[in-house]
Amino acid sequence: MRHSRKLRVLAAALLVALIVPSVAFAQEPEQKQNALTFYKVQETNPLLKPMQASPKRMVTVGGIIDVAGVSAWNLTMGPKHDKLAAAGLWTMTAFRVYLALHNHLNEHRAERR
Repeated sequence: MRHSRKLRVLAAALLVALIVPSVAFAQEPEQKQNALTFYKVQETNPLLKPMQASPKRMVTVGGIIDVAGVSAWNLTMGPKHDKLAAAGLWTMTAFRVYLALHNHLNEHRAERR
């Protein structure tokens, strides 16, 4: 009976560890597209800056870069260092939350188009 409870707790923790980063990763690009479409803001990422005229394309490429980064992190760190891999995902999540807040504040400071 104890084993199944530990398994359920681990499964729940894994689910939370997957859902929270997904929400954070999904929120920031949507907010970026909204800011570029309706406000006079500039992209600062050198890989995405050339695509600023097309916000949807830029968000798509940014999403591909994010998925590639998370996948590479999980494939290199996950198999041998599971705690470090989880810590890295939480760090990425915290950075995405920071970016979402930063973009939100920039929207309020910028002029509308």
